Order: sequence, then C-alpha cells, then structure tokens
Amino acid sequence: MNGNYDRNDNRRMNAQMNTQRNRNNANMNGMNNMDGMNNMNENNSNGFPNIREIIEQNRVRNEFTTPVQQTFDSAEMEGSIQKILSENIGEYVVIEFLIGTERMQRKQGILFFVGTSYVTLYDDDNENFIICDIFSIKFVYFYYPDQRPDRNYNILPNSGGNRSIG
Repeated sequence: MNGNYDRNDNRRMNAQMNTQRNRNNANMNGMNNMDGMNNMNENNSNGFPNIREIIEQNRVRNEFTTPVQQTFDSAEMEGSIQKILSENIGEYVVIEFLIGTERMQRKQGILFFVGTSYVTLYDDDNENFIICDIFSIKFVYFYYPDQRPDRNYNILPNSGGNRSIG
C-alpha cells in the first residue's frame, strides 16, 4: 500500500468492514462465490471495473473462459492459499512470485479466478488476463477499493508498455 494511508480514515476502514461483512453474509447464507462477489461489487463507486462486469463482458464476447470457481471447503484446504484467495475474488492484488531460487516477479490485477494450481488476474489497465502458477506465490498484497499501486508491474522491461509482445 502507498504511504498515503491514514489510520484514522474511517471511510477506508468502513469499506473494508463492509466488504468483510458482505463476505460473511454470503458465506452464512450458503451463497456460492459468484453470488458473494455480486454483493461485494454492486456498490463499486470508485470508478474501477467490478468483477461481475468483467465476467459478463467476456461471456458475451466469448473471449476468456474459466472453469466453475471451486470453494475449497474441504478440511484439507482450510487455511490454504487457494482458500484465502478464493474468498477474495474481485479484490485488487499485487502478487509476488519466486522464479527459480533468487528472482522475484510481481503481477497485479483484479483477482479473477482461483484454481487448484493457478490463479487468474485481470489487468484492467491493459484489458488482459494473466494466469499465474499458484505454487510460486510468496506474497499477496491486497488494496482498499479506492487504491492502486503507483506503477504497473505487468509491463515487461523493454516492452515500452505495448499491449502486444513481439
């Protein structure tokens, strides 16, 4: 998170508490993850796209599909990174991956899908999807609804910010 965070900012704390309350209500009512995401994102007034709109746009365009989202509700998955991430679909994240033994790589976007061995991020700046190996994840940074990182970690060096690589 950036240095502009003020611990006394009630608006951000209320937004975080409302998000958690919506998640808890979704879980208590036996809703599936997609219904819970609908509740979390309907009141998105910060100008950023919400996950339901992204899913619907891609379904209509038939561009990008994923399997049905798992809930990871088994005893073996309690406390796992898959369980934690699946409960936070629709949140903006920066994820750090360990590549090899020494290199860290960051990717960022809206957490779109969590599978057993991968996660999918939606990069709303470049309007593309990034599939990432879940077993390389070392750190996940979550952002408040009205915050984003200061830079885009998805732009590859020497790419000049172009949307295509070639």
